[in-house]
Amino acid sequence: MKQTGAILLVDDEAQFRENVADYLDPHGYMVLQAGDAESALSQAHEHVLDAALVDILMPGMDGITLLSRLKEIDSHVEVIIVTGQASVESAVDAMRRGAFHYVTKPVRLHELEMLVERAVEKTQVSRQNVLLREDLRRKRAQAAGEIVAASDAMKTILTEAESVAKVDSSVLIEGETGVGKEVVAEFIHRNSKRGGNVFCVLNCGALPETLQDAELFGYEKGAFTGAAESRPGIIEVSNGGTLLLDEIGDIPPGIQTRFLRFLERGLVRRLGSTREQSVDVRILAATHRSLEQEVAEGRFREDLYHRLLVFRLHIPPLRERTEDILPLAEHFVFRVGAPGTAGKTMSRATQDALLNYCWPGNVRELAHSIERACFAAQLARSDEILPEHLGLPDEHGIVRSPIPARASALGAAGSGVDLSETLDLSEIERKAIQLALAKTSGDKKRAAQLLNIGLSSLYRKIKEYGFD
Repeated sequence: MKQTGAILLVDDEAQFRENVADYLDPHGYMVLQAGDAESALSQAHEHVLDAALVDILMPGMDGITLLSRLKEIDSHVEVIIVTGQASVESAVDAMRRGAFHYVTKPVRLHELEMLVERAVEKTQVSRQNVLLREDLRRKRAQAAGEIVAASDAMKTILTEAESVAKVDSSVLIEGETGVGKEVVAEFIHRNSKRGGNVFCVLNCGALPETLQDAELFGYEKGAFTGAAESRPGIIEVSNGGTLLLDEIGDIPPGIQTRFLRFLERGLVRRLGSTREQSVDVRILAATHRSLEQEVAEGRFREDLYHRLLVFRLHIPPLRERTEDILPLAEHFVFRVGAPGTAGKTMSRATQDALLNYCWPGNVRELAHSIERACFAAQLARSDEILPEHLGLPDEHGIVRSPIPARASALGAAGSGVDLSETLDLSEIERKAIQLALAKTSGDKKRAAQLLNIGLSSLYRKIKEYGFD
């Protein structure tokens, strides 16, 4: 029979211990016995327990004190208090000290077995949650170690980020699109006391104004047309952890007011609700705009700006920290890890091309270029990544696809788009949007994700290029 769990049975009545052990053993439990508290503590140090049955009245140390000592050894183990002295006072005291349940003698064994089963399940779930959180922490720590900072500028940023992580104040992270603001924000979260809890991101620029209120604060069933069920906002979901509001400059004035009220009071109210609830969340904000200019021009509340600006981190563009370009490129080559790309190296000419390009899209553009280059080198059966594999614009601003014509035609199948021809940048953008819309059957949200742009930006481009 599969073992269900290890039970410690502590009682000075040997006959009671034997009766309970004989009943639980066929149900798959390993029952350890102790006649007093000292023997029980010895067993608890030697075995991993899933539950304990403890008599409240024993010679020497009583059951209530033993409960506390067992919890000191293993805070997850659930303890059931057993006594022949039915007392409301002792029951309340036991529950206050962390007892799972309280039963009186004479004990009905089938009811006790059901109680033990519930206690064991709770103990095991608690331990599994700890393991899952630890696994998540390790994965986050590993990801944090992937931050490439070869330049003095980025080393300074990470030093400052590690310092502000120790406090629980708001941080405003500034920098051009694609410089790595979200990466730095998650670095702050991992190194904070909230690092084992949730890290949430809301891209304010990717949401239509009408949806931002509901996404931030949540809503109750029937709050508006289409609200078929209640839903928490991302502020609630982030409770206990960290929330990054990316492109916070895109929050409209009305929502800025509600968000400022939340920052000041720590209370959130869903749309359609009259009840406020307390939420403990650290706010990080990121923007590629100058919020100072937004304030000066009346588009962003000055009091909200100062409330967010407890600490400020400005991430310089990639063109101002060229020492990071090649280490980042090598990191992205390794990270692609696709079949056939392992062991690819960059030629000297490729390295020069990377260093001489201005990278208007910053680290994000570099990552995408390396991914394309790895694929192009694989198709060309080249052991080296060559300059032509990068697909960077030449001195005339012309981009030639790094993908051979046959592969390009396959990638654009069904869309009528051939990316192998030479195009100017606006034509590249137009056809990329056309291809993304074709591949997603017109699903604009998925298309925006493929293009790595905000949904509102995609809508503007669709209007600009006159797509139907």
